[in-house]
Amino acid sequence: MDRALSGQPGPDDLEPLTTDEVDRPRPTVPEQAREPSVGPQRRPPYGRNPLLAAHGVRARAEIVEAARELFARYGYQATTVESIGEATNRSGAAVYQYFSGKFEIFEIFLREVGDELGRVTEQFPLLTDDDTGRRALRDWIVQFMEMIEHHAGTFLGWSQIQFSDPELAVLGQENFQRYQTTILDRLVRARVHPPALSVVPVGIISVIQWSALLNDRSGRPVGRQALAAALATMLHAFLFAPAAEAVGPEPDKPLADYHLPTIPLGDELGLRRPVTPRGVGTVQRILLAAAERFRVNGYRGTSLNDVAARAGVSHGSVYTYWADREALFGTLARDATAAVTAQRCRPPVGEPPGEVIDRWVDGWMTVIDRHGSVLYVWQHEVGGPGLEQLSAQRDQALDAVVADLMGLCPEPPADPVALGVALRAVITDVPFVLSAQLAILPRSDAADFVAQLLRAGLGASRGDAPPSMKPIP
Repeated sequence: MDRALSGQPGPDDLEPLTTDEVDRPRPTVPEQAREPSVGPQRRPPYGRNPLLAAHGVRARAEIVEAARELFARYGYQATTVESIGEATNRSGAAVYQYFSGKFEIFEIFLREVGDELGRVTEQFPLLTDDDTGRRALRDWIVQFMEMIEHHAGTFLGWSQIQFSDPELAVLGQENFQRYQTTILDRLVRARVHPPALSVVPVGIISVIQWSALLNDRSGRPVGRQALAAALATMLHAFLFAPAAEAVGPEPDKPLADYHLPTIPLGDELGLRRPVTPRGVGTVQRILLAAAERFRVNGYRGTSLNDVAARAGVSHGSVYTYWADREALFGTLARDATAAVTAQRCRPPVGEPPGEVIDRWVDGWMTVIDRHGSVLYVWQHEVGGPGLEQLSAQRDQALDAVVADLMGLCPEPPADPVALGVALRAVITDVPFVLSAQLAILPRSDAADFVAQLLRAGLGASRGDAPPSMKPIP
């Protein structure tokens, strides 16, 4: 059994640090050097007998469950060993009796997800191009969403560990590879024919995952069955889209730099004071650094000190323009909302819907290049009364884009609210995570996947019959 699960100490265990903010070394111990597992134990130098009694087993389990809740609520980077201890009325040092750091606890969760993901993946049905196939896909999506909702903190933290804990990132990649191999085999056997079949497994998991997580964060979430039905209709239409619809991917465009708009002198944009000609460059550097830090560490894991260090400016320079982290994020949020509003999907009269989608996605990917990290963090982490008005403006802007897209449907969708949740995930989190945060797909492949999914799911295929917009029987 893996030491992260068994609690068995190894020769690399160290004395607890005085602060849980510093990661301790984690050298790999060869399998032959490890002693046989004898169950969960305390780590040295705690106690003469490392074997856990009943109260020790209970304490370890309480720590694991507290960490699960904190990772889901605050993210991986913002959760500390000390905060995990406090959540169980213990000290950080007490947590170190059982775990060498928060990474070891998160490894437990990654292994849990890997086991459950494998189980659910094995249930993926052999799809057919009819209502029976759509029903089978819907029922499988319900199972997948249940798993995602239970392990929400692990799925959200997966993207953050790419930057801080590469060993954990490798474990997450192994989980995904097993999933991808199984799904691809089932799709080949079902004789589906979407363009770029190899992209489909990662596309499926991304669309379901981010739709479920966005729905969970919504103030008025739709029912799981309704959302699964909307996703099944869209994904089934995509998987069985006529082969003639395939469009070769365009050459990859260079990733756009995060260019913020030129700040008008005197325009506060949520700043504490107007920007002078001399301060424009400083403000731009701070905003660029803030966007990058929020992407890597999440909102709660980023401090103004982090931003100042990344921007190469003094702490006081940041406070000159922003009172706190919320105000700084608010400036980025205003910029992102303006960009979304400017990229509405308003087709000229008579233009074929498929061409409208292709052209719109091309422009929309520029928004994702420049503002995807802010939208991603904003939708999954950021809340509170200070940003309520801005969040309402963001939702209004994104809802307008979604309504534009649904206006391309040749028939009214069976459940526009559920379809709206799915579309919002497809145009925001899916392309950002696939092409930037996890960098699983090249930008052009991510854009092509989104365009193909929208065309098939909205019935906006080039001259092809649309998928049924009726409820799944």
